[in-house]
Amino acid sequence: MAVALTFHVIGRFSRGQVRTRWVDSTRPRIAEVEAGIERAWQEASRRPGVRLFDEPMCRLESFHAAADQLTLLLSRTSYKTFVGTNYADPQLADRYGPQVLANPLGISSLVGSGDGWVLLGRRSAAVAQYPLRIHTFGGALQVEEAADVFATAGRELAEELNLRDDDVRQIVCIGLVEDQSLRHPELIFHASSGLGRAQIEQKLDQAEHSAAVAIQAQADEVRSAAADPALTPVAAAALLLWGRHQFGADWFDAARQAVKFGGHEPA
Repeated sequence: MAVALTFHVIGRFSRGQVRTRWVDSTRPRIAEVEAGIERAWQEASRRPGVRLFDEPMCRLESFHAAADQLTLLLSRTSYKTFVGTNYADPQLADRYGPQVLANPLGISSLVGSGDGWVLLGRRSAAVAQYPLRIHTFGGALQVEEAADVFATAGRELAEELNLRDDDVRQIVCIGLVEDQSLRHPELIFHASSGLGRAQIEQKLDQAEHSAAVAIQAQADEVRSAAADPALTPVAAAALLLWGRHQFGADWFDAARQAVKFGGHEPA
């Protein structure tokens, strides 16, 4: 069964063009759902080799996009709530309504090298979500960084690729997407580096990604890579959004028709 990707926002936003604002959470507390969250967390915690840390996260309540401005309305949630809803049982939304999910805002970047490559990472076997799949570099928007989503993108690049500020020429936000298998919102960034492919690959921290995956920054190569079932839906979305800006809307429309994935298997 194919996993659907929803492209909520397609654009190109610089640091000053993405704003966030805190609002009250609209997530209802339903006894059966809360009990399920506890069960899912305990089950996931008992699995050997899986690292789980509960931490506060930023829930995407809603968004508004204009040509030169993206506004994100956020409330507070947690990784535990995400594991027990979006990750373990996203169908809760069908039974109780979409607001019952944690919906933390993810931050994902693909990296462009100075010598004509686009880089993603192959996730390690130890991560709970999409182990061994090809994914973007990133994580969840942190509460303390909520005022500046670009800060999270930069920090994740520093942690996962050891890229310093002077290694990154520019970071731009290129869209907001949703992996429909998890019903999980993800803010997508493109980070341009002056370093070559080999230099970036050598910097990879293998705690979360076991290897870097490089794609030549050419229309046919990116189209083929985006359709690879080894990619997570978010990684495919990132390639498609980057390709749209590089190769145009017609390329994007044709390329996304070829993107199909197998169903999500809960951890």
